[in-house]
Amino acid sequence: MMCLAALMVGMSMTAQAQFRQSIFLNGNLPTGSFASSINTNHPVPLGYQEIGKAATLGFGAGYRASYRFDVGLGMVAPFAQADLFWNMIGSTWRNKYMDNDYTTPTYFNIPVIAGVSYLYDELWNDITPYGEFGVGADFMMITSEGKGTGTAGGTLYYAYKPNIAFAWMIGLGAYFGRHVSAGLYYYGLGTHPIDYTKKTLDENNLAAAEVVTHQTVDGVLREKRSIGSLALRIGFHF
Repeated sequence: MMCLAALMVGMSMTAQAQFRQSIFLNGNLPTGSFASSINTNHPVPLGYQEIGKAATLGFGAGYRASYRFDVGLGMVAPFAQADLFWNMIGSTWRNKYMDNDYTTPTYFNIPVIAGVSYLYDELWNDITPYGEFGVGADFMMITSEGKGTGTAGGTLYYAYKPNIAFAWMIGLGAYFGRHVSAGLYYYGLGTHPIDYTKKTLDENNLAAAEVVTHQTVDGVLREKRSIGSLALRIGFHF
């Protein structure tokens, strides 16, 4: 009898489950060392000592797949999602790179998160508040910097290696009707080591020499960046 009851409950929950897909647009404000300032007297290219800092307000997009289950007092929705965050370096540094005819670095973060959302749908007819939490991994990429487009020999540039760190996020917001939501989120995107390949260009902008510098020296990490982001997300749900 207990097995039969459990089966009936399971079938009932499955019947009430709703599969949803969502697309998000976001604006994000960097936090942690990701947002820390750099001494304006520092030359460009910044190199591994200062890269991964001075990020500005960025933008991004995301995709989510979820299932909603009615739990009597609201709904629970397990989800899996991936976002793309894009941040430029500050305008002071962009100008320095342009003045020196160097390639300007750009920051990309791709957090892949699994989590659960709780929706309280008993408050107002058309407004459904929610809260959610998730954990996963962040893939960080920094584009190369300092590659000259002129003909001066001996120009250094740095190509940074992508890496992965543990990530988490928490958010609060509301649905407005069934298909639109807005929420404020914090993403803890982990601590990322700075690992890179350093190259020297000859007068024809060809790699005359290549020095691969690993992220450790005598077993000690060279540089790390604590990456975080406060994000406003607008969601469209189907």
